[in-house]
Amino acid sequence: MKSTDFLPQCAVPDAQMTGVGDVVRLVDVVSGSVATITPRDGGWEVRERGPVNLWERIEAVISAYDASDDAGPGSFRLHVTPSGQHLRHPRMPALALPAH
Repeated sequence: MKSTDFLPQCAVPDAQMTGVGDVVRLVDVVSGSVATITPRDGGWEVRERGPVNLWERIEAVISAYDASDDAGPGSFRLHVTPSGQHLRHPRMPALALPAH
């Protein structure tokens, strides 16, 4: 497990992942959004439906992390306030986490 494996779950905290064979499906249990990732011609085909583009959100967070010079998970901080919980990194946008 890489030290950044937690980022996709932080990007889409209400999503659950299932897989059948090589096909991966993300389902957001709150919004009902779905992303299906299927291997295709040496790459991946992504299909998204619903109000939240789950895979697009994951890619945006990973891209922001890559652009932040890979500072490592120790540079993230969890901020909890009455208005919510946020995972923060000095060179990335904050990630809102569910407050269940």
